[in-house]
Amino acid sequence: MRMGIANDTCIISGVWSGRFRREHDNADPVPYSAWLNITNGRLAGSMLEPNSFAEGHGDELDATLRGHVDGNEVIFLKTYQGLDQEPIYYEGEIMDDGNRIVGRWYFGWPDEITGTFEMSRDGVRETSQQSSNERASS
Repeated sequence: MRMGIANDTCIISGVWSGRFRREHDNADPVPYSAWLNITNGRLAGSMLEPNSFAEGHGDELDATLRGHVDGNEVIFLKTYQGLDQEPIYYEGEIMDDGNRIVGRWYFGWPDEITGTFEMSRDGVRETSQQSSNERASS
């Protein structure tokens, strides 16, 4: 944990790549891309992922994210667009100087489905650096 993130929650605004996994499921983790915007501790954003469960809804699923950041804690609801279901609750912790978020998600009550998630900016930064290097060598 890094002290000081509480004073600069905007540090996590930007593009993230991640994976979530269902607990007690041997399936591969589901990759996703997330766009986060933090203003005055409020989180707004979106997530795009391959469709792994909603038959008849295309190859990808789009979701909106709404929540808040308090110190190193991130809490948000993920609401899939075009699906008639309740939001998924996510709670995580900001780690590695604001470059990684790890946590758990929960869906459905009383027959709750849960799992883990993590997201980072490593892949995003590598892609940006590669693009910059390619432009510099041109």
